[in-house]
Amino acid sequence: MPLPKGSVCLRQARLLLQQEICGLLLAPALWIMLIILSLLVGYSFIQAVDLFSQASRTALSFPEMARGMNPLDGIFVPTFGAYYLAETLLLPFVAIRLIGTDKQSGALKLLLQLPFSPFSLCGLKITAMVLVWLLSLLPAAVVLLQWHLLGGHIFFPEVALLFTGHALYSLTIIAIAMFAATISGSLPTAAMFCLSITLGSWVLDFAATGQGGLLAIIGHFSLAGMLHQFENGLLTTGYVASFLSIALVFFLLSVVWLHPGKRLRNKLAASLLVVAVIASVPALSTFLPGYRDVSENRRHSLNPVDSHALAQLDKPLIITVHLNARDSRLLDLESDMLAKLRRIVPDLQIQYAVDNSTGLFSAGGDDKYGLIEYEYDGHHDESYSNSREEILSIIYKLAGITVVAEPVPNYPGYPLVADAGASRWLFYLVLPLLFLCGGLYSGKRL
Repeated sequence: MPLPKGSVCLRQARLLLQQEICGLLLAPALWIMLIILSLLVGYSFIQAVDLFSQASRTALSFPEMARGMNPLDGIFVPTFGAYYLAETLLLPFVAIRLIGTDKQSGALKLLLQLPFSPFSLCGLKITAMVLVWLLSLLPAAVVLLQWHLLGGHIFFPEVALLFTGHALYSLTIIAIAMFAATISGSLPTAAMFCLSITLGSWVLDFAATGQGGLLAIIGHFSLAGMLHQFENGLLTTGYVASFLSIALVFFLLSVVWLHPGKRLRNKLAASLLVVAVIASVPALSTFLPGYRDVSENRRHSLNPVDSHALAQLDKPLIITVHLNARDSRLLDLESDMLAKLRRIVPDLQIQYAVDNSTGLFSAGGDDKYGLIEYEYDGHHDESYSNSREEILSIIYKLAGITVVAEPVPNYPGYPLVADAGASRWLFYLVLPLLFLCGGLYSGKRL
């Protein structure tokens, strides 16, 4: 009795997925990346624990300093910096094999004759890469285990958000690599195209640091800049939508350009349509922003009473800042109070009085330099302070409301003096040998 057509297609899809996974496991680039990743993660973790321990020796004697000892900032973010390097510099060389090797061997033409659309073929390929990418999480799992065995504190919502950021970043890199392999005639050309995008994003993020204006806005939405937003414990739907949109754009572009028999005019028209439609998703998400503070120390949140009072402001709150874009006071103000007010106040307008002076703190003839002005419901006040208490008191005074803050527990901090030197055997020997054996075993069995 013949199998139903749907069952045949499902069986063929499963076999094709298995073939794609086997092809990736046979690639020496995958196992080389995993070995290098293990070494990088191990070095980063050992150094992070050493620096955290040095700071903890002082913090254990002073409770005020102990509250600043956060394992997310001191251990996990520096350790996952190794993942950023591997995802940026090494992952593209693995991902371009999804399509590049099929094009070079001529297997792509045979695959296109199967009862699968280009969309389905690209979907199976990226699914195989995502499943194989899970192998790269083994060093991260060892880091969590070692930190726990050392007596370190782990707040899983923060770590989960950090994992999510790197997963979205990796998915985007894989989609870019697929598109690069689709439009390129050789694997080296595809790798150079992919690296030009990822490294260009890193350069843009570096150049935008401490800058203002359009460059700061663009740098904030570079791939590297978006990844940084997942390292501080604040889940923002806009950045999730941006990552998914970029990955989806390059995935759909890969679908459009996969078939060599389509006319160039049709591919260009379809590509423009894809970019126009998908690019609107991050823009739409800015109108309905969603935020969730998952940090244990609630660094992105105000006192619940303050948040409730600010959310009830029914008139525009206008804040005019007279500070240079590179002034450290403005950077502190942006990262602390202005960022919180943007998420809470319904109608907030922040204006920047442009300072043309060349010096970092020079007023350049502006008598108002350093001043922060506040306007609400026809009332005006100003101050040179950027402290949270001063800013809130001014806003409440202008709004004519009185707020009594509720007592909230202070973040205790988790200082720890530990030695992670013994774990170097795991990262420098055991894991590399495990990945090496995995590569040799795959080469013999697959």
